[in-house]
Amino acid sequence: MILVFKNYELKAFGDFLYELSLKGKDSRMRSRFISILETQLQLISTERDILLQDYAKKDENGEPIRDKDEEGQEFVILEDSFSFNLEVSKLMGEEFIIEVKNEKVEMVKTIQRIVFYVDKEFSGLEAERYNRFCDILESVSFEENV
Repeated sequence: MILVFKNYELKAFGDFLYELSLKGKDSRMRSRFISILETQLQLISTERDILLQDYAKKDENGEPIRDKDEEGQEFVILEDSFSFNLEVSKLMGEEFIIEVKNEKVEMVKTIQRIVFYVDKEFSGLEAERYNRFCDILESVSFEENV
C-alpha cells in the first residue's frame, strides 16, 4: 500500500496537520508523519539549490552572482530563468510515495481518522486542498480484523 503526494502538496498538508489541536497518541502520530514530509521537503530544497547553482550566472571564480531587491533580500541572478523555472516546476510535480508498511500502518490509520473527522469548516482553496488530502488518504484502505 502506498500514499502518493505531489511534491508541491507536502508543505500544505504538513501545515494543515500541524495546525490541528491534538493530544496524546494523535499528536505523536501526527509528529511522526510530519517528520516524513519534512525529510522530503529538505530533499526538495537541496535539489532546488542544486538547480539554482546550475542555472546561476557565475563570476570569474565560478561563484553565483548575487544581487539585492528593494527590500534588501539577496537573490541569485539566473543565466536562464525560463529553464530554471521549468526544472523547478518538474521537481515540484514529481510524486512522493510513502510506502505503508507494517511500522507505518498505525500512524497512517491515525492520520486518516484525524483528517476524515476534523471538526472544521472549509471553503475556497482550503476546501479544495482538504478534498485532495482526503483523496490521497482514501487511496489506502485497511482490512479490519473482526
